[in-house]
Amino acid sequence: MERLALIFIGGGLGAVSRYGVSMAAARLLGTAFPYGTLAVNLAGCFLIGFLFSLGVERGMLSPAFRMFFITGYLGALTTFSTFALETANPGGGGIHLSALVNILLNNGAGIALVIAGHAAGKYI
Repeated sequence: MERLALIFIGGGLGAVSRYGVSMAAARLLGTAFPYGTLAVNLAGCFLIGFLFSLGVERGMLSPAFRMFFITGYLGALTTFSTFALETANPGGGGIHLSALVNILLNNGAGIALVIAGHAAGKYI
């Protein structure tokens, strides 16, 4: 039951964080491109690589913290389903250049940031 509570609390905080970043990005940068989703996906990619390195490979994070932060917080913060919807844009009549840019940035930069986070975690 403790694990579920940790995931639940972390997930709630991650979802609220994602919403806040998305709203801030929309106010600051506009809504022509899903900047908020991109920001949380890229930050989450780096953090999950970093924390995986610290927690799983180096044993520096407790299982409870990993459950709370990686499974709960980052699971709710990084929004692949939202990314997919914003990319496919069902109401927009197909995939356009901005959709392809979104795919390349989220996937290419996301994978690069997981690798960078993992490498950074090895040097702590």
